[in-house]
Amino acid sequence: GEDIETYPLVITNEFKLLYFEMAPGATIDWHTHTPAFDEVALCLAGTARYTLEREDGSHQTLDVGPRESVYVPGGARHRIDALGDDRHEGLVAMPSDPVARVEMLEGASPYRIEDWPVALWVDRRRDEVVESDDDAVST
Repeated sequence: GEDIETYPLVITNEFKLLYFEMAPGATIDWHTHTPAFDEVALCLAGTARYTLEREDGSHQTLDVGPRESVYVPGGARHRIDALGDDRHEGLVAMPSDPVARVEMLEGASPYRIEDWPVALWVDRRRDEVVESDDDAVST
């Protein structure tokens, strides 16, 4: 919905870099990525709470503000909550999942690849730009 917006900045065969915004109070609910799917999130603005579930069922909670990052290991069940009165803006680096939605083990995917306005999508094996937005990038 309008509470969460995702915009991929770069997609290659190896990784993708996503910009995302969450409205105050918005939640990306509990979900689990496959074990190889590590992600690193950098807070650009606002504040967010990352809650990770440990193997024993207990929770680890990390609050991040601007210029702070959080590492979410692959396979870790987690959720993200936007805190405070300001929009949370973040940047996430993660591996590419070439088949949409297949990589998610559990939980609703916070993004739908068919809805993404792609800034730059590079297939490095074929050494070609698959798609680019001239307003977003210069090549």
